[in-house]
Amino acid sequence: MTPQDQTDDLGQPIFYNDEIEPQYLIKESKFLLLSFLTFGLYPIWWIYKAWVFFIQKEGSNANPAIRVLFNLFFMLALLTRIRQFAIQEGYKGSNFPVISYILIIGVSMCSFFPPPFFLLSLSSCLFFLPSVSALNYGLQESSEVRSYEDDGLSTRQIILVVIGLILWGLIVIGLLSS
Repeated sequence: MTPQDQTDDLGQPIFYNDEIEPQYLIKESKFLLLSFLTFGLYPIWWIYKAWVFFIQKEGSNANPAIRVLFNLFFMLALLTRIRQFAIQEGYKGSNFPVISYILIIGVSMCSFFPPPFFLLSLSSCLFFLPSVSALNYGLQESSEVRSYEDDGLSTRQIILVVIGLILWGLIVIGLLSS
C-alpha cells in the first residue's frame, strides 16, 4: 500500500492497496438501462468486474472468467461477499443474497417461455440492485480502494446503447409482424 495525495477527515493520509485497480461505481439507473438494452448481458460484465475486485482484494489466484462461466454455482458466493464487504464498511441497507440469488435464477428461467413472455427474464436485473448498491457503498467507503463516480455514458456504453436500441427495434418489428 502506498500513500496517496489525499487525506481523510482527520488529516491522516489515505492508503490505497495498489493490488486493487481503481473501481468505477455504476449508478443503479445506469445498471438497469444497460441491462435492459443488452438483453441481460450487462450483469454478466458487472459480475465479472465484481469478481476481479474481490480476487484482487483477497490476493487470490482464482480466475474470474471461470467464476462467470459457472455463475450459477458462484453467484451466491459473490452476492454474499458483496454483502459482507459492505457491512464491514458500515452499510446499513437491506441486502439479502439468498433471496436475490433465488429471484435472479427464478426470473431468468422465464427466458424459456414462448415469445413475447420470454422478455420477462429481463426483469432479473432488478434483483441485482441491492448488491449493486451495497458494492457501490463499500467501494466508496473503503479506505484501501480508489473509486470513481461513473457519470454519463462511456464510449463503449454509448455503443452498447445504440446496438441495444437497434436490436430492440428489430425485436418489436418481429413481434408485431408475427
